[in-house]
Amino acid sequence: MAIHPSQQRLRDGQTVIAVNIGGRNPDVMGALAQGGAHVAFIDCERSGIGLDAATELIRAARVAGLSPMVRSWSRDPAVLVQYLDRQVDGLIIPHIDTAQHAEDAVEVVRYACGERACEKSVIVQIETVTAIANLDSILAVKGVDAFLVGPNDLAYSLMGQRGAQTPEVLAAVASICSRLKAAGRIIGLPAQWNQLAQFREQGASLLYFPIEWLLDRALRELRSKLDVH
Repeated sequence: MAIHPSQQRLRDGQTVIAVNIGGRNPDVMGALAQGGAHVAFIDCERSGIGLDAATELIRAARVAGLSPMVRSWSRDPAVLVQYLDRQVDGLIIPHIDTAQHAEDAVEVVRYACGERACEKSVIVQIETVTAIANLDSILAVKGVDAFLVGPNDLAYSLMGQRGAQTPEVLAAVASICSRLKAAGRIIGLPAQWNQLAQFREQGASLLYFPIEWLLDRALRELRSKLDVH
């Protein structure tokens, strides 16, 4: 079985638009696909949806033509296997702080998928001071397709305030991207509008949009055109 075209785009370093659908919203899949999204980012970490809902969303994404990828609430192999058994295209794994964490993520895909492991995408999140300290060894792990940098959680790890955009946080993000780019690795970042150009310059090709950012932008533009205040 060939991998989804969006997974190939990811591996080739082409621009990939991943939209976090924000919960149990299977009906949005068709509109996202029609609008040009590549990946349905099914968030089981922050949205609180369970395995049954994730399964429904994986199927809905496939029908719409999107590549379904799940962000797990845990890096526990027993949890990750459940998503793989439900035929997700890729795993987005939070709080990868060490090379061993990354190796475990790659190994669970091999264990669960066997010969088809090459058809799955493994995306690890870099979002703590510990991960920065261990980044060189994490980068040496084979089988990781992309690295999703988490500025919000990184800000908490650095400054004790989630979402802070201090010079220290921005410098840390830039340093991580520079190291990833030098290693020839695929970089992912949350693509806030005011940072999008900067993140692109830093080498990000996997661009992550929560659906509320897209709705907010569209509604603001609509209100402006209608002169509604």
